[in-house]
Amino acid sequence: MKKMLFILTCMLPLLAHGQWRIGVNGGADVNHFIVDKHYQTDFQYKDRWGLTLGVMGQYDVNQWLGIRAELDWTQKNYRHTREAKQLFNYKYVNNYLQLPVMASFSFGGQKVRGFLNTGVYGGYWLNSSREGYDTNTFSGRTFDFSEDITLDSERDQRWDFGFVGGAGVEYRFASHWAAQVEMRYYYSTVSTQKDYMRNQDPHYNGTLALQAGIWYCF
Repeated sequence: MKKMLFILTCMLPLLAHGQWRIGVNGGADVNHFIVDKHYQTDFQYKDRWGLTLGVMGQYDVNQWLGIRAELDWTQKNYRHTREAKQLFNYKYVNNYLQLPVMASFSFGGQKVRGFLNTGVYGGYWLNSSREGYDTNTFSGRTFDFSEDITLDSERDQRWDFGFVGGAGVEYRFASHWAAQVEMRYYYSTVSTQKDYMRNQDPHYNGTLALQAGIWYCF
């Protein structure tokens, strides 16, 4: 109890000079689906673009350090194809809800400042769908399709955790308003598939996002 009181006492001067801010962000991301294909060299997993939107809050402890938390809707899409024989082409759309928590380090002048974000995130796989074409191996006929995917609790790992980092520029265009542009990378440490069968390969997402946001600073 004494240690807790001592920590709070030390933090009070920082909190007294701090500042809250809230905002929204949006942008585009490109997802890289990481799979060990072993000898299946003709099977290709290609990057795909998606969207990201979110709300964010930050407490600026002082001029150079802030603590940021966000609630983001982020797409982690990819394409699965067999290009050698062009038998199929699946385009996957995967929607995630993510909660990144980061330390934000800021530097520069009063109006234009650079910043670096680093931290961790947790996420939840909301839903999935796919479209494209496939080939019937018996008839040789190709058909188009578009369908929702039912996520399987025994196969699909819907919880996601990992590291996040980014860098960007902020412009303070009014006394209470600021705009930011940021390049951010999410590195997942959790496979999208559970260990539900033998000789299974883990699947990971690596997502690079370019986003813009606007803040209201209290």
